[in-house]
Amino acid sequence: MNNIFTKSALTMLVGATLALPISSYADSFVVVAKNNINKKMVNSIEAMGATVTQEIPQVGLLVIETDNPDIRERLAGVSGVDSTFADFSLNYVDPNPAKEFDISFEEMAASPPNTGDDDFFFDLQWGHDAVNATEAWEAGVRGQGVLVAVLDSGIDSSHPDLIPNLNVALSTSFVPGEDFDNPPGSHGTHVAGTIAAADNAFGTIGVAPEAEIMSVKVLSAVSGSGSTSGIWQGMIYAADNGADVINMSLGISGGFPKNCTFTDPDTGESEHFPAKDCNELIRTYNKVTKYVRSKGSIVISSAGNDARDMNHDGPIMALPAEANGVVSVSATAPYLWGLDTTTALDELASYSNYGRKGIDLSGPGGDFDALFDFGPAPCNGPVLPGRPCYVYDMVLSTSPGGWSWNAGTSMASPHVAGVAALIISEYGGNISVGQLEKELRTRAVGKGNTAEHGKGRVSSGF
Repeated sequence: MNNIFTKSALTMLVGATLALPISSYADSFVVVAKNNINKKMVNSIEAMGATVTQEIPQVGLLVIETDNPDIRERLAGVSGVDSTFADFSLNYVDPNPAKEFDISFEEMAASPPNTGDDDFFFDLQWGHDAVNATEAWEAGVRGQGVLVAVLDSGIDSSHPDLIPNLNVALSTSFVPGEDFDNPPGSHGTHVAGTIAAADNAFGTIGVAPEAEIMSVKVLSAVSGSGSTSGIWQGMIYAADNGADVINMSLGISGGFPKNCTFTDPDTGESEHFPAKDCNELIRTYNKVTKYVRSKGSIVISSAGNDARDMNHDGPIMALPAEANGVVSVSATAPYLWGLDTTTALDELASYSNYGRKGIDLSGPGGDFDALFDFGPAPCNGPVLPGRPCYVYDMVLSTSPGGWSWNAGTSMASPHVAGVAALIISEYGGNISVGQLEKELRTRAVGKGNTAEHGKGRVSSGF
């Protein structure tokens, strides 16, 4: 485990998928009702000069905007109001991953000589081998009849690998001023392709190539940021619209501070909010995940890219990964797979968070250790010619205008989401969230409860 500490400092240089926190909206707040939202409560709040911008009746939340600095104290006296806290807007993903790893539509290349699959980049997707996806396909289990919501930065809805499985009618955005596909999110497009890129004799293939994708934009494709209330609305929308699986490859670099002091690790500048705000946010997150589970949706989330021991991280927690009822995923990777495709695939990635308390399962997320050891030396193995060897240890998936490699627990989570879709389709949709979680644990490779892999590395079980 020593490599966790020696290389994590350079993680952000090579496409880490989590970004730095920024401050909350100064004038946006979440109001939690004691019971149900009613018109009298709304009228009382608006009489104080606040504007109710969103009602989320499923979990008794209102989102308000106001320039009144005493709004918390004043709302404490309103009948039916339980609490009020800041509606944090945080950076969750890097909207601009490294571009030197792209493959454009114009660049055509022969498939490496492994399987001869007609999806010409499929043989570079070592993650599918790791999770036994192809064995499930051969048994007729391909994610058919399963709806997966990708809560992320939106997607490229014109991508040929995504068009066949994208439900445009259900796709939506909770980011003001942005559609679910305009601008398209590079991060979200990559995640969606890992889950359900179509088996269409073109490009890559998703773990569950016949699952249906619902793109729910909760993060800006421009900044990578999103409001907490917008994320909650996205989760509830997905569950209310029949999502079997909700993938959330998002989180806060460094973790979410329970003491509500956010510090920029680059500048050292800090911004403090009342600790009560963060306590209430965590409590409300758990309320939202409970509702989502009650609707039959499993939530799967990336555990974070801080190489952090989640058993000993004090007042820090990973959100949404450590919210109640969320499946938290660490990342695995091979080393120099481009030279030897038979190498082990289940080593913990150098950047991945770990810890028995915080990890439920692991999944293929990719790594870039070979860059530190060998630099950009090109590979001479059964791969595309001319590219550096370390690239092939990362995860290849769809990106706007083509395909790209990336690494992170954000790439591991969609592998688990894809396997969950396979299991649901195997059961013909007749499986509860609890039963699905049990199947994921039972089928995982490496029984027990380890700091690196939780209950094990995810597998289809075939």
